Amino acid sequence: MADSEVNRRKVLKGAAAGSLAVAAAATAGVAQAQPTTTTTPSGTPTPTTTTPATTTPSQTPTSAPSAAMNTTAAAPGSNRVVVLGGGVAGMTAAHELSERGFHVTIYEPRAWGGKARSMDSSMPVSGGRKPVPGEHGYRFFPGYYQVTWDTMARIPFPGNKNGVMDNLVTVPSVGIEERGGNLTIPGGFWTGDVLEAVNINWILDTLLGGMTWIPKIPYGEMYNIIRKWVVYLGSSDERRIGQWEKVPFDKYCGIGPGSNPTAKLIVSSICRDFVAAKENLASAKTICGEIECILLSFLGRNEHVKGKTFDNCLCGPTNEVWIDPWVEQLEKLNVDMQLGSACQSLTVKDGKITSAVIKDASGATKEVDADWFVVALPPDKVSTLFSPEILAIDPSLGRIKELFCDWMTGIQFYLNTDTIESPGHMLFIESPWRMSGIHQTHHWKRLHPDFSKDYGDGSVKSILSVDISDWRTPGVQNKKRADQCSPQEVAKEAWYQITSTADKIHSNNLVGWNLDPGMKWNGSSYTNEDPLLINTAGSWEIRPTGPTKIPNMFLAGDYNQSQIDLATMEGANEGGRMAANAILSASGSTSKKATIWPHKTIKEFDGIRQQDAGLYRQGKKQIWDS
Repeated sequence: MADSEVNRRKVLKGAAAGSLAVAAAATAGVAQAQPTTTTTPSGTPTPTTTTPATTTPSQTPTSAPSAAMNTTAAAPGSNRVVVLGGGVAGMTAAHELSERGFHVTIYEPRAWGGKARSMDSSMPVSGGRKPVPGEHGYRFFPGYYQVTWDTMARIPFPGNKNGVMDNLVTVPSVGIEERGGNLTIPGGFWTGDVLEAVNINWILDTLLGGMTWIPKIPYGEMYNIIRKWVVYLGSSDERRIGQWEKVPFDKYCGIGPGSNPTAKLIVSSICRDFVAAKENLASAKTICGEIECILLSFLGRNEHVKGKTFDNCLCGPTNEVWIDPWVEQLEKLNVDMQLGSACQSLTVKDGKITSAVIKDASGATKEVDADWFVVALPPDKVSTLFSPEILAIDPSLGRIKELFCDWMTGIQFYLNTDTIESPGHMLFIESPWRMSGIHQTHHWKRLHPDFSKDYGDGSVKSILSVDISDWRTPGVQNKKRADQCSPQEVAKEAWYQITSTADKIHSNNLVGWNLDPGMKWNGSSYTNEDPLLINTAGSWEIRPTGPTKIPNMFLAGDYNQSQIDLATMEGANEGGRMAANAILSASGSTSKKATIWPHKTIKEFDGIRQQDAGLYRQGKKQIWDS
């Protein structure tokens, strides 16, 4: 989330939880123990008897593959799979299929893990230490993730009972950084979170920050905004997809040119600090769906794994504690991992893909054939791969280029102090570049008690990893948009925006920095190799479900129609599972399908949601939508 979803989400919790209590009271007597409605990846609502806010089939994934898995059930002679793309989606598809007896080859041009990976920075190294890590953006694993947890639990890691999943640690709070006082908000109502967030200095800062904020809040306007969020919680899946998915979030919240500036800031921050989305473009279904997940997590009902609460991060650099062990596990499953190889084109014959033309690191090209092809590339890359012959068979694939991507890119600041501004994720709410961050090394103590002894040349004591979500707004000091700044100017301006509100880190703490290497500067502008998909209003119908009209080609990515409905590691993992399951069906395999858990809802609203399904079919408004 990449992933800076964490920051603005928590700002909403207090107000939304209060509204939830009122709304829940209104539904008393209506919400009974009856089947709820969940949304399938295709968008067609189907009944299920799974109780919302209850994880199935297990709250404790194990490191071993499912016992029900049949690794020999693939149809003979039709089990060769080529996966194009080695990000989370492609690696997930390879993982699921190889466990079920398929022979998988995966081609990746750059690096395993895609946007989720970490990489070596250019900071100096000495004394046998490891290179100081950098990354595209910090990792955030909310408790309401489901498929990601399951995959991580099946990746062995030395000393861990539950594999890589045990490398996740709980983040106790979020800090809202502002001039005049900062807010520290516990990550939930759990005692441990509250106690970890308790610190006299943070309490005083929070009181001061609250005094600064309270006079700014437009209570009448905020009431209407929260009321609309409650309307969404009581909306059926039919209405969510058929109506709210087509409405921009700001319009849904009633925000317009004459709205209060603070109300505008809150609504825009939910989107812009969330996933670099613009509030006038992002789908209300996507954003309100995330608010629903946050409420469930905050109330302690939406944790897929017992003991993993709302906000979690890794206990070390991503590649070290997740991606590299994953690559090793895939190799043990006999996946042929071809790094430095990119697909140039796909060959079509008799309505099927017969081969892929692959260019390797040396520049040589070759044709590779297979029975099944998984295209696990981001939408901006996928759309350039489809030839007129492919589009003639499945014209809907041509619409993928209509999907909108924006920039949300990370920069890491390397500090000479391990003093932390906040114990958890931070939102620099007054920064025009809409930045958020986390002191990562604070959470790496289990594996690296003294970061400077293990990495770099000993001068770097900690890492502040920051995401920049708005690249098109002028900065404070240099008055330039981020996309018009050189990397050095980006670092200088971003650091200025941070230190102008931070209390505990200062300009003299900076040792160096690392900008995501996917940002290529040519002296006047950037090329962004890793843009982020934004679920704009009305884009659901454009997004694929895995299968295509070409019977042996399948799509896997965070842009698939997923339960999470957000371009995240979870969405990418779902996309990989959707493609794998489609191959299992098409091949006649009797192996158990990869599990995709349904989106959870708040049980107090189930009666109203069921009633609303009938109202929507009759063309009537949701009962609270006055």
